[in-house]
Amino acid sequence: MRLSGPNSISIAQSIFLSKHPLGTRIRFAEYGNILVKEQAIDTGLACVFVAPNSYTGEDTVEISCHGSRLILEMVVNEAIRLGARSAAPGEFTRRAYMNGRLDLIQAEAVVDLIQASSEKGVTEAYNLAGGRLSQEILQLKESLVKVLAYIEVGLDFSDEDIDPISRQQIAQQLDDTLKQAQQLVDTFEVGRRRMQGYMVALVGQPNVGKSTLLNNLLGEERAIVTDIPGTTRDLVEGRTVWGGHSIRLIDTAGIRESTDPIEFEGIKRARKMAEEADLTLFVIDATQLNFDSEINFLRKLDPEKTIVVLNKIDQCKHLEKSVFCNIPVVVEISALTGFGRADLIDTALSILPHSASSEGVVLTRQRHVECLNSMIINARNALKLLQAGEPDECIAVELQEAHRHLGALLGEDVGEDLLDSIFSDFCIGK
Repeated sequence: MRLSGPNSISIAQSIFLSKHPLGTRIRFAEYGNILVKEQAIDTGLACVFVAPNSYTGEDTVEISCHGSRLILEMVVNEAIRLGARSAAPGEFTRRAYMNGRLDLIQAEAVVDLIQASSEKGVTEAYNLAGGRLSQEILQLKESLVKVLAYIEVGLDFSDEDIDPISRQQIAQQLDDTLKQAQQLVDTFEVGRRRMQGYMVALVGQPNVGKSTLLNNLLGEERAIVTDIPGTTRDLVEGRTVWGGHSIRLIDTAGIRESTDPIEFEGIKRARKMAEEADLTLFVIDATQLNFDSEINFLRKLDPEKTIVVLNKIDQCKHLEKSVFCNIPVVVEISALTGFGRADLIDTALSILPHSASSEGVVLTRQRHVECLNSMIINARNALKLLQAGEPDECIAVELQEAHRHLGALLGEDVGEDLLDSIFSDFCIGK
């Protein structure tokens, strides 16, 4: 149980009884009895953090008891009886932000860290929580401030005999700042995909083994497998992790001509999924004799994000591979036995998009992209005005707006509605 606020230590002293009273030894784990209405119900550890050196920036006490839900509820209720109240979702992190312990990017990253479903997701969320993106935004702000200062020097000393820095130099610095901002924006799609999970669609004709392959890749019986063509009519999704990346595997309806309205809708969704997916596994039954219809459908797919999966290779006595000679990536597997599974995963990982950011800092939230895009618009306007020889006053207005958007990204002068929206995603106690 965590308490934060000016009365947290005094409340905790009534709940936790130790040899050295709480608050006398800061950041020291005390062992003692946990009391409810002055009666000992458990033993545990407690630690005191004094403002401003705590997560929230306020006096904070953390009490660890045994993992009984009843005991935890009793301790929480006792704290409330003594004057505390239940925390709102994300309130501890919100207080850390309000008290200047975290900026808004770092605060948002806390929930990303909690919700991360892969090693890469954890790494990226930790980079954000640790302030790496914030540092890049601060660098952008500093660059804009320098450009704005050069412009304002010209305004302040327009009547003096002082040589202003040339407009060409100012334009070059502003152009460099714009390129840096655009590079960050360009990481968003990959960053968002990696946080939410790369979408990998299994597409192909009925009864080629898509559902068997889905179950094999997931390691569980997620999709129904039968010899009856057209069993899968809706999208069947499962999650797994490949090479530290979160993967959303989606089994789709078999693509064929159908008059059944339900199956027709499933086929329509399958085609749409093949277009939207980060990677399409086009599954083909390798035992069949003619591949003309598959080759025709393959022409409609993006070759840069498609793997042709020749399934049932264990049952294939002879395979005419020459028909696939013009297809960039072909993998032979047996979804039933697992043959070729590792090769398929390695090939998929080599094709999935990766971040262009050498520093590993990527954007993962739409709010970040919107703020940066707004900044880029204003900065580009300023650059155009600068190159056109327009008055410095007009350039300064655009630069000030660009600077304001970067401040909003870090959480400067944002409204309560935005904060309520952001912290509503948090769970209680974070």
